[in-house]
Amino acid sequence: MMSACSMAPAAGFLKEHHNDLIVQEDFGVCQGYGCRYYQKTGLEPEEWQQIVDVFVPVAENAAQERQLIKRAIGLLESFVGPKTGTDRDEAGAQVISFSTRGQMDCIDEAFNASTYLFLLRKAGLIRLHRLGKPLHRGNYITRWPHKAATIHQIDDFDAHYVVDSWFHANGEPPEIVPAALWLSGWSPDKK
Repeated sequence: MMSACSMAPAAGFLKEHHNDLIVQEDFGVCQGYGCRYYQKTGLEPEEWQQIVDVFVPVAENAAQERQLIKRAIGLLESFVGPKTGTDRDEAGAQVISFSTRGQMDCIDEAFNASTYLFLLRKAGLIRLHRLGKPLHRGNYITRWPHKAATIHQIDDFDAHYVVDSWFHANGEPPEIVPAALWLSGWSPDKK
């Protein structure tokens, strides 16, 4: 019952996930808090073309590219949501939830955002950033545990950013903020 980003991912579903990261037509996403439900999905060619179009014209600098990444991930969520039943995913996660199907906690969101970032980078759409390891903050004593995907700016390894879609409902662009700021407890309502 207790969730709020505190559960470990379901290892059985994720063990072979790297095999699902081949093409945008066939990949897996998580939902149900802690990746309780792992579901294969994919994009139609016309949907993928809309993602490609987000990156036209090409970003002139890393800050512009981060804005394009935000738009692309919001659009990816809006395409994947109806196919996986996550289109009604609400912002955040309830601490106590009796029905998590279709809802995502931060573990699900970090996993899915990392998947989307991988596919975008593999397709050459993200040129100025590389995928980082997900970050974790909180330990139940200082604050609720929370996890998010990350990216590093290629020309400045210290420019490390969190890509956090947990704060918003399905299809809304994620927050992209410096990792150090996020680790300090940052949230959109504290901007």
